[in-house]
Amino acid sequence: MSSLLFLIYFSFFSYLIFKIKLEKYKFFNRKYLLSIFIIKIAVGISLNFLYSNYYKEKGKADIYKYYDDSKFIYNSLWENPQHFFQLISGYKNDDIDLNIYLDSTMNWKYQTSNFKEITNTSNITLSNHRTVTKFNALVRIFSFGNINIHVLFMSFISLLGCLLIFKAYYKFIDETNLKLFIPIVFLTPSVLVWSSGILKEGLIIFGFGVFIYAMVNLSKNIYKYIFWIALSILLISFTKYYLVLILIPPTILYLTPFKSKILIVLKYSLFILSFLFVFNSFNSVSTLLFEKIKTKRSEQIRTSIGGFYYIQINKDNFQRIVRFEEELNTIGNSSDPKNNSLFLNAEKGLKYQVYDGGLNKEFLKTNSKYRYYFLDAFNKAGSYYILPELNETTLGLTNSSFKALINVFSKPFNFLKGSLLLRLGSLENLIIICLICFLFFKRKLKISNLNLLLFNILFISLLYVVIGLTIPVIGGLVRYKMMGLLLLLISLLMTFKEKKTEY
Repeated sequence: MSSLLFLIYFSFFSYLIFKIKLEKYKFFNRKYLLSIFIIKIAVGISLNFLYSNYYKEKGKADIYKYYDDSKFIYNSLWENPQHFFQLISGYKNDDIDLNIYLDSTMNWKYQTSNFKEITNTSNITLSNHRTVTKFNALVRIFSFGNINIHVLFMSFISLLGCLLIFKAYYKFIDETNLKLFIPIVFLTPSVLVWSSGILKEGLIIFGFGVFIYAMVNLSKNIYKYIFWIALSILLISFTKYYLVLILIPPTILYLTPFKSKILIVLKYSLFILSFLFVFNSFNSVSTLLFEKIKTKRSEQIRTSIGGFYYIQINKDNFQRIVRFEEELNTIGNSSDPKNNSLFLNAEKGLKYQVYDGGLNKEFLKTNSKYRYYFLDAFNKAGSYYILPELNETTLGLTNSSFKALINVFSKPFNFLKGSLLLRLGSLENLIIICLICFLFFKRKLKISNLNLLLFNILFISLLYVVIGLTIPVIGGLVRYKMMGLLLLLISLLMTFKEKKTEY
């Protein structure tokens, strides 16, 4: 039955693909698009298999832990549709009546606003992993629990995102580069792999596709495309809010109407100089920026170095995050009636470390002074590396940002060890080097749209600096830089055109 249902949905999406108008695009047609769709489905299903075999416990794999949790959210639809709406929308999501569904979840229930002052989770409905769980809960209405149908839906959504990016940049690519442009947009390994699985990246690529297509075509129909820009920003914000913050400066600059190339370069240069001036002159701005970076950096380091994390609380309500290398052995528990939290009492003499944006290497021992609230637990990341140090000065920020850029551009680059996905990332970086060499030797420099090119470069630079300062795992870099990498490759094609042979 599930196989038949999969074929029905595949036929429906294939029908929609053949209704898309592609006649004006050279070297590309509906059959190619359908072929890419099939490849994406195959990759997405393979990713499910890879995750289920790579992780000893499927519940710790990104794909499965949010897919499995979605079952309990979906069940609320049939028991109480109002509760389902609350869980999906985030409206009154602290209603205690929802616990009947959430108590069985493995990840959702720990994404909580409890102890928000030290866990930085005050806005749990915006830009967190629950977005993917909600997506899966909605798709379950059609899939009846067949995970491959979820791949089918995500592959189609991300395919539409890639198609919109293709259409947005098509007219700015020289005809001789089109045969490179098509596989770059649809088959770049990072884009293909991560956007085809049941992960945030599929939603991100769709949101960016809508955004960029609407932005490039805004002058054709302002009201129509402003509506689509607003919708795309909403979608991106619910997946990764910082991407919206990164998008704002280059978008404002792109839409500032200058036709002269000198003025176009000048407006982007003035933005950089103005940012450095404001950062150096106003402590409130620099402090806010560093706090945001530190918050994200701290959380990423915590999830990467592994261990079992708890909120440690004493009688005076002093709270801090602590890490145990093993799961806490408890001798009892008690509940807090104010927030319905379960606190644990630990055995005496167990070793732990205090976590405050990093690890205090000194080990302390448990005693009767504290109680503990379980926060979360993580396996140590195999590709963990040390992030550049943060120095809260203009020169220090510039130096750290440069190191961050180098890390993101150069990692991974190792074909002899590491996981299959990291080796694919290394191959991708090698392909970029080969593409740059090819363009320099076989093409001549000719920028088709300077304004759009600088938009790309500014977005890529901001994105790479942020993830280079906050993501301490090479595997994470490969995923998070996906959108920047795609725009980087497109930018290279926008910068060169065919050399005319002289006789």
